[in-house]
Amino acid sequence: MSYATANDMIARYPNRDLVQLTNEDPTATIVNGGVLEQALNDASAEIDGYLEGRFALPLSEPPAVLSRLTCDIAMYRLQSLRPLHDLADARKRYEDAIGFLLEAAKGTVTLGLSSSNEEPATASGATTVEGPERVFDRNKLKGF
Repeated sequence: MSYATANDMIARYPNRDLVQLTNEDPTATIVNGGVLEQALNDASAEIDGYLEGRFALPLSEPPAVLSRLTCDIAMYRLQSLRPLHDLADARKRYEDAIGFLLEAAKGTVTLGLSSSNEEPATASGATTVEGPERVFDRNKLKGF
């Protein structure tokens, strides 16, 4: 299951860029839907690789943030196939997307899932560790 559609990509990126990135023929004027769908499916599979240890997949109601991340990863993958393009912007978006997924996998950020796809209390094999009581808080530091 893909977290984004071709229409999501078309809404986020200029049509001329998508036409150029999805077609070998330089005279093409329409987006090659098959190539675009494959890029979106590959990006979704990459996302699942980060999330599978923490969430029950497939997600029944994927959060909207996954659509954006899927588009960013797919765009990076499409541009990386074209060596003449400047990849700096796409690479930055890709690295940001992967950074977010790593934080979601660690539990630092949440995906805002519905109750049917709740985050588990702990990953399989993980243990919860309680730390010591706080020494300083707002009240104790008041006036400093």
